Amino acid sequence: MIDELKLELEKTFNRKISDRGACEALVQDIYEKTGAVLSYNTVRRLFGLAEFRKPRESTLDQLAMYCGFRSFKDFSQRYTDVDIWPTWENLYVSLAQNNAQEMLEMLKYRKARQEYFTISYTICFRELLNRADIESLRVLLREPAFQFAQLPYDEVAQIGVLIGLHFRNFDHESLEQSLLLEPNFRDLVFKIFVDYSSLNQKYGNWIAYLSRQEKLDLETNVFITALEIWRRLIMRIEPSPMLLKKIPVLNQDMHPILFGRIFGIKMLTSKSEKEKEKLIKAMSMRLKQEPNFSTELLYEPAVQSLVFRNRELMEFVYENNYRINDIKFWYHFSQVSIHRIFEASILIQQGDYTKAKSIIEHIPYGHIRHGYREFLELFVSFFRLKIATGLGNKTEQLILEFQTYRSKIDYPIFNDAYFNAYFD
Repeated sequence: MIDELKLELEKTFNRKISDRGACEALVQDIYEKTGAVLSYNTVRRLFGLAEFRKPRESTLDQLAMYCGFRSFKDFSQRYTDVDIWPTWENLYVSLAQNNAQEMLEMLKYRKARQEYFTISYTICFRELLNRADIESLRVLLREPAFQFAQLPYDEVAQIGVLIGLHFRNFDHESLEQSLLLEPNFRDLVFKIFVDYSSLNQKYGNWIAYLSRQEKLDLETNVFITALEIWRRLIMRIEPSPMLLKKIPVLNQDMHPILFGRIFGIKMLTSKSEKEKEKLIKAMSMRLKQEPNFSTELLYEPAVQSLVFRNRELMEFVYENNYRINDIKFWYHFSQVSIHRIFEASILIQQGDYTKAKSIIEHIPYGHIRHGYREFLELFVSFFRLKIATGLGNKTEQLILEFQTYRSKIDYPIFNDAYFNAYFD
């Protein structure tokens, strides 16, 4: 870290150390500001103006304190954070200037250089939300370089989650409705941060608002129809035949997550065994053709199986669970975790409590995306209680935890009868 300390010394001194005069001036400045007495020859050797000799630890401490650190060790530990401070300072300076075009250029520059683009975009977006600045938000959403199709999916997933979370404590109905009419907002936020814990609250209101719009793209219409059917199922409202007819046939060109969601919804609502066989055949073909998308294709059916315990759907997901191992992007951790929770539910049903416990204990819950996390925590707490009961362990604390999670998810389906019969 000595080279980094030299750079920090020049920043603090605001002058290049390239000759004896600069060394003498730096030594004097160090004395005036810290009281430390150093030889200018020490500085010359440090900067290669004389034969290099590694400075003593006490000398490095004095130099680091001149730069504002407690010691050289403190500098070594914090230098990386300090070095990126101008990056974030520039971002907030840009926001303070209240100039949408300058903000846009700054974000485009960061995207081109791959320099903290997703977090920078999110910070700007959330700040503009708090200002209720719909015009500047439209500028960000309509920029060609920031369209869904121009961004890697892992960046889209990060943006969607971080912006989506903000709406849990943000209430501005007219602004939200204006944003929902922006196609890129729907692609980056609405379709990415599916808030399973509030389908009967804000996110459900978004679905209802969009369902009343006449000029939406086909994919959005399919998406909100699938979610509306799902919402009705967990609210114990029978989906109407007219609503069910709006779900299209499975198309191999569909986005894999949408394909999986529709596959599961159709499996849950179909009364025909032949129809279910056709659905399984179509999903099997997609899995065979695109095995690298197995995680995306199957994680929505895994959630649907957790909730409704549909025999055919559960069996199909479990039979293909071996495909879910390939983690290439950070969002895969969330999807794989969902599969592991589903796998644990099957093991509990089979009476293999020890293996189920091992799986539950090793799931990286911190990686589960927040749209699903609170919803899935209910099932995890329930499974922990069942495992403890099956193994003959104490359950008092687990009962309290389960009751706490039940109180957070207010859906009619999750009543006493549901949990009592869950593993029947």
